[in-house]
This record gives sequence, structure tokens and C-alpha cells, in this order.
Amino acid sequence: MSFDNIKLVTRRNLGRALVGTGIAVLLWAVLAFCNTTIGGPPSNLHFANRRSYTEIKQATHSGFLPLAAKATAGMLILLVGSWVLKKDEDAS
Repeated sequence: MSFDNIKLVTRRNLGRALVGTGIAVLLWAVLAFCNTTIGGPPSNLHFANRRSYTEIKQATHSGFLPLAAKATAGMLILLVGSWVLKKDEDAS
């Protein structure tokens, strides 16, 4: 990637936006995984309505691949943003 024709202020803003987006995607991945393992918002918090260990284990296993994909995408966006910011510091 070459950002030589882009102004420094724009490059800095691009880097910050990518870092912020990466953090947001990581947060989305973790919250989506928690929602998958919990099984959605609790409606009746009674002992009789609890989920079994097997149900939670199956939900966790089925939610791991989407977690891995979202977390990898978030980390890549975060790393590209930090790379853009480092290039901006080197250019100034």
C-alpha cells in the first residue's frame, strides 16, 4: 500500500479511524460470543429455567468459529491502523 499522495492529516485520521474500527469489531466479537453462550437475554431468572451444562457447552462450541473470524478481522483492522499511524509518524 502506498499512501504517499495522501496528506499527513488525512493519513493520521485514517489510522485513528482504523484503530477505532478494529477495537469496535473486537468488542462486537466478544459481546456476540457472550450472547451466544448465555443464550440471549434472560427472561425468567428461576432455578427451574436454567440451562444445562451440555446446552451451554454446545452453544460455546458453535459460537467459537464466528468469534475467531470476527476477532481476526478486528485484529487485522487494528494492525493496519497502527501501521498507517506508524508510517505517519515516520513521515513527519
